[in-house]
Amino acid sequence: MSEDLCTQFSTPAPADTHRTATGSLSIILLSRGGAYTAGLTELSDLATRLETAMVAAGKPVQQITPAYVDRAQPTLTEALEQCAHAQTIVILPVMVPDEPSLRRWLHKLIMRWRAARDTSHPAPHLVFGQPLPLQPGLTELLTRAVDEALRQPAVPEVMADESWEHDPKGWSLVPEHQHHVLWCVGPRCAAKGALQLWPTLTRAIRETPGLKNRIQPLQTGCQYPCNHGPLMIVYPDGVWYGPMDAETIAPVLTRHVQDGQVDEARHVHGPRCLQRS
Repeated sequence: MSEDLCTQFSTPAPADTHRTATGSLSIILLSRGGAYTAGLTELSDLATRLETAMVAAGKPVQQITPAYVDRAQPTLTEALEQCAHAQTIVILPVMVPDEPSLRRWLHKLIMRWRAARDTSHPAPHLVFGQPLPLQPGLTELLTRAVDEALRQPAVPEVMADESWEHDPKGWSLVPEHQHHVLWCVGPRCAAKGALQLWPTLTRAIRETPGLKNRIQPLQTGCQYPCNHGPLMIVYPDGVWYGPMDAETIAPVLTRHVQDGQVDEARHVHGPRCLQRS
């Protein structure tokens, strides 16, 4: 396999016909995250089915775990830690479309993880598989999927028992809040702990006097000044803050929303003085 399709992050493993024996191989299914739990369940189910198939084929593995480059956990770094005791870790990207720039950054992330490991323990042999759209046989798989779809009922028949003409009235109501907090969960902020901090953010808003019902927290994709992450933006004032951590979230938001002052220590961009009517 050519280097651009399958990148190896350690010295090549010595020839060993028993290298894939039980306990020596772990696999990470890598995808983009999402806002809905159903997508996370699907990737976990895929990992389970793949493990079952490999065992049935006489190729047992230590573990197969899902991982996400953004918006969900476990992150790739967390999954690597889970698999760290395997001799070989294969990372399979199962996301479409493939983004070469993101893939290059993921390669850097993997190399940094390896470099930060305790050198007293042998490093796993790390392999990053080729992107899903370039996998051999994908076209044939999609052809079979089309054939299967043509045997399914038409959409109106599938939805005949649902009230599809109208959406719930509640979807037209605007929540009562004065500020938005845009919390970045893009790949680089996710790698810096943004996903782990999301519950801290929502709890701070819910439990801090003066913040509840005044702030709407929203997750976003990459906001681009990644070196300042984990990053958040408070609107309508347009003030960017970072890097954020568990100790600074509540104080920064309280100072901004309740006191009308910008926290200079975490200020990244935007006005330094807030206009309050």
